[in-house]
Amino acid sequence: MQIQLPPLAEGETYLFGRIDKNGDIEHTVVIAVNNEALTRDEQREWAKSVGGVLMNRVEAIEIYNEHRDLVEPRAYWTDEDVEWDSAYAWCQYFSYGNQDGILKSAALRAVAVRRFKN
Repeated sequence: MQIQLPPLAEGETYLFGRIDKNGDIEHTVVIAVNNEALTRDEQREWAKSVGGVLMNRVEAIEIYNEHRDLVEPRAYWTDEDVEWDSAYAWCQYFSYGNQDGILKSAALRAVAVRRFKN
């Protein structure tokens, strides 16, 4: 089975399609990158303002592995909180590929994605 790629708007980058438990394909597309360093809440607001959400940890690894040209070799927020402390969230270091928890008040960059089914 081959996934039918959806049409993309100019400047968008297709990340992947994932088959959910119902057999539907959920597509993930990078819609924008913000290289201005802001807190996690500020980056969430930015992502919403461009019609998306912050990337999750799986999407961050896909960008690191396949689309590193979209980002700088710096740390970028994900939309996922760490499990051990509500003051921290996960970030992706695109310089060397690690993910780590960092205080949500830290100023990092961000990637906005949109997810949809077709």
